[in-house]
Amino acid sequence: MLSETILWIHVLCGALWVAVSLSFVLAAAATADGEREAFAARVAPKLNRLNLVAIALLPLTGVANLVYVGRGHHFRYPPAFAGVLSVKLVLLCGMAVALGVAWSAATDRARGARRLLWLYGAMAAMGAVALMLGLWLAGSA
Repeated sequence: MLSETILWIHVLCGALWVAVSLSFVLAAAATADGEREAFAARVAPKLNRLNLVAIALLPLTGVANLVYVGRGHHFRYPPAFAGVLSVKLVLLCGMAVALGVAWSAATDRARGARRLLWLYGAMAAMGAVALMLGLWLAGSA
């Protein structure tokens, strides 16, 4: 029961990050050019805090999931497991860097909105790939 709860927290944190990032991209893209900077300055700090919670929980729940899966398989993973897991870690690091840059871009009213569109788009794309890889891991373990 605990392993399933941790797995769901992990998946929900990843899905939250993708949904938050994609929502910003869609809303900002639909906002008029003159209002986009004000929108970004008002909304991005709140979304960054949500993504910060996700990035704090993702590695913790990921390691816990790895332990639970390992115990169930006597710590013998399929050959491609480590490669896919490595890609997921690289994506998480990329998302963390993008979040850090987004944090500073949220205060730059001159260029912040355009930069935030790209950063949130990148976070959504990386997160979506990580979620798909997670599905592959769940099916292979």
